[in-house]
Amino acid sequence: MQQYKKIFAVMMTVLLLSSCKKYLQLSPSPVLVEKEKIVSDDQTATAAMLGVYVQMMNASLNMANGGLSVYPALSADEIYNTAPSTTWDPFTSNTLTGNNTTVNTAYWRPAYSCLYQLNALIEELEKSTAVTAAVKEQILGEAHFTRAWIYFSLINLFGEAPLVLSTDYTLNAVLPKASVTEIYNQVIADLLLAKSKLKENYTTAGKVRPNKWAAVALLARVYLYKQNWQLAETEATAVINAGMYQLLTDLNTVFLSNNNEAIWQLLKDNNNTAEAATFIPASATVKPTLAVTDQLLNAFETGDKRKLNWLKANSISSQLFYYPNKYKARTATPQTETKQLLRLAEQYLIRAEARAQLNKTDSAKADLNIIRNRAGLLPVIATTQSEIITAVEKERQTELFAEDGHRWFDLKRWNKATTVLSPVKTAWLPTAVLYPVPLTEIERNPFLLQNPGY
Repeated sequence: MQQYKKIFAVMMTVLLLSSCKKYLQLSPSPVLVEKEKIVSDDQTATAAMLGVYVQMMNASLNMANGGLSVYPALSADEIYNTAPSTTWDPFTSNTLTGNNTTVNTAYWRPAYSCLYQLNALIEELEKSTAVTAAVKEQILGEAHFTRAWIYFSLINLFGEAPLVLSTDYTLNAVLPKASVTEIYNQVIADLLLAKSKLKENYTTAGKVRPNKWAAVALLARVYLYKQNWQLAETEATAVINAGMYQLLTDLNTVFLSNNNEAIWQLLKDNNNTAEAATFIPASATVKPTLAVTDQLLNAFETGDKRKLNWLKANSISSQLFYYPNKYKARTATPQTETKQLLRLAEQYLIRAEARAQLNKTDSAKADLNIIRNRAGLLPVIATTQSEIITAVEKERQTELFAEDGHRWFDLKRWNKATTVLSPVKTAWLPTAVLYPVPLTEIERNPFLLQNPGY
């Protein structure tokens, strides 16, 4: 963990304060040499939190900045690489190894770097007397929320992982894995705290700093994954009824900056999204690097507006290659789109699934039909509980495709990964549901064990 301490110092002195202007206009703060100085006043404490967001978006295709949309979509049945690639092949074929550098640089290392920064901020804020009460509450809420999001992502990629909650890097360097249950308990605790501290309104223009409803929305997702159906329904209902968000009828506006469906977005300074830069070909005559699978194409019903608006195709040698086109701005400028991590449509699908599991069939169908109506589809015809659950699963596939790992995570939590993927993945093994712990991290920490199958 020594490297995280160094990263933290560098980030605080250079990256954080210079790159967060789009989040909040701040005059330059003093050079932060000691950890305590990150909360020497309201300004530096705010800059430190904004700097974590900058760090999360600093490199393309890391955990927050497109990495969950691309690599897990390859691992699932959503996209494939159209030409051999040492980067894409191991994810598409589910043949990752412990020394895969992408797993480390996209997920493990940036996650624990940000966790160190968040833990430092939480520790110093809790004992600070220099930060005003209102600012302290806001930043503590944001820090706990962000820590929860990172750990939620980690356990759904890797399963068990070290649960780092302090800045004692000598202790952290030899931490063994914590159980998935233990980490989920911490995620829930962090989100409940964030929910209690964050205000309903956003603190700045746009939705790039989480509010109370972002915490509630993520909490609804966590409860769904934990199969706590009643709480998942309750929290999703709270977001839906908050009155701050609405489903957009024009699907081409769903991923624009500060749109009315967005609950939480992350800004990359002077850039559009990594998803658009990765998925969209340079021209209409170029084969997309990553194309949509037949499995995903065939999941769309005739007339589904999501296929018409969120997919696009290039014709190469009389063959159509479809690619994800949710984010449409391939070049950096002008900046019109912002990375979106939470949006209202997911909350309807969370509530529909929870209600279906609770055998509230009519209300579950009502939620599904809200999403289907927006997509230009007829109401769902399912009647039994099992039919409605199947309808929910299909609707999640076509609504949330190539978006922050939803499909990959869904197949695993539904225990359907092997059933769905083994017929289309020749090298599939059930142990592939977890990514490998990076070998370099195991070599540093003698108590860190590799995942099964690697």
